[in-house]
Amino acid sequence: MVKGNSSWQGSTTACWYRRGSALPGVLLAILVLSLLGAGLLSLSLVERQGAANEVKITQATYLAEAGINLALANLRQDPGWQEGLGEIFLPRVQGRIVSVSLAPRAMSYRLRSVGEVDGIKRALEVELARPFFSYALASAGDMTVKNPLTVNGDLFAAGSIYLQKGASGNVAAGMDLTIQNNTIVQGSVVTGRYLYNYGTIRGDATVGQFTDKYGNDPNYYGRVDGQIIKGLSFSFPAWPGDLVAPYTGGYPLPAGEYTLARLQDYVDNAPVGDNGIKILYCNGDLIISNWDHGKGQGGGNDTDFYTGKAIIAAAGDITLSKDIRATAGSDAWAFVAGNDIILDGGVTVDVILVSERYFYKQGAPSTINGSLVTGGIEEIEEDSGSDNGDNQGEVHGNFNNEGRGNGSKKGSGNGYIKGQLQIIYENSRVQVLSPALAAAGWQILSWRGASLY
Repeated sequence: MVKGNSSWQGSTTACWYRRGSALPGVLLAILVLSLLGAGLLSLSLVERQGAANEVKITQATYLAEAGINLALANLRQDPGWQEGLGEIFLPRVQGRIVSVSLAPRAMSYRLRSVGEVDGIKRALEVELARPFFSYALASAGDMTVKNPLTVNGDLFAAGSIYLQKGASGNVAAGMDLTIQNNTIVQGSVVTGRYLYNYGTIRGDATVGQFTDKYGNDPNYYGRVDGQIIKGLSFSFPAWPGDLVAPYTGGYPLPAGEYTLARLQDYVDNAPVGDNGIKILYCNGDLIISNWDHGKGQGGGNDTDFYTGKAIIAAAGDITLSKDIRATAGSDAWAFVAGNDIILDGGVTVDVILVSERYFYKQGAPSTINGSLVTGGIEEIEEDSGSDNGDNQGEVHGNFNNEGRGNGSKKGSGNGYIKGQLQIIYENSRVQVLSPALAAAGWQILSWRGASLY
């Protein structure tokens, strides 16, 4: 039997009752509690500081967003605006917009805005689609560029583009872009899918797919002088719908046939809207010609020149059968058709043309000094079509009770150009009307916050 050491136990118990023996334990406990309290206090301060920083990050982000909105307001007034914004202090806000920069690209603008609150900065980057009227020619479908069509300016198609002749500016195709042999694109290109380049691209090439459908590199056949960027970081803009709807409340314009002088009378009598732009709306078809078949719409001696700023919309077709020239650089008209636009041969028009559906032109050479936005042009032929009996002349027709013309110059097909047509992008004319053009549609393609710094 093993007996315990009772003397050791007794001495140990007695030790706790000696004077001052508890002091080390108390001091140790105080030290532990002090360290724990300091840690909790430090954690609380860190959390409070973190919460304060989160608030400042949010405020800086809001300031950066305000910078983006200011840039959008400037672009809506002037699509050519590229100056950006410098430092802006906002009233009653402890922070500032540091800067807003704008970088134009082939089919978009890249906006970067930086906001700052108490030394904490936040940046936002936005990819913003160009409005469709900022292109010399924009189409909702496929597009073939070849003789007899000449385009001085940028090109856009929601479908594919086939370039059989050179392009003077940028080219954007929502699907595929094919550039034929010995064809030169002076600007940059963007494709939503494949690039088949057998020519030369002077600028950059941004391609949706890393290769073409045959597995070849985008510059395998031709040459790209700039950078090749594979993969899109943004989507292509959606084609706008119901382009006439914003103008249905405009000054009433009866359907029918008008000389330019008579149409000018209606424009002069229309009320002035925002930015000095007058809006007129025709609930039917509209024809502008040198004569009116005795319908009483003539208005005396005609003219080839107009004045003022106006958007003239029609629910049906719009046919332009004569010269329509701007008197001064500050004058600008746009014609917006809910159906088709028909342009006669041998005329020059200083206007912006927008058609919900198709565009038709045949006959002698014609010129558009402005911009053409259309639902589609299916066929382009060097044959002017002047000998096929479906040309200009005796096709104005009568108007029924709904204001629809019984005659037609369109023939068959979903849009065509027969005979020479030159489209010259006129930036100043576009800028004058841009605040009121429904095709403005500044679509945001991507929105991302840059890292905190």
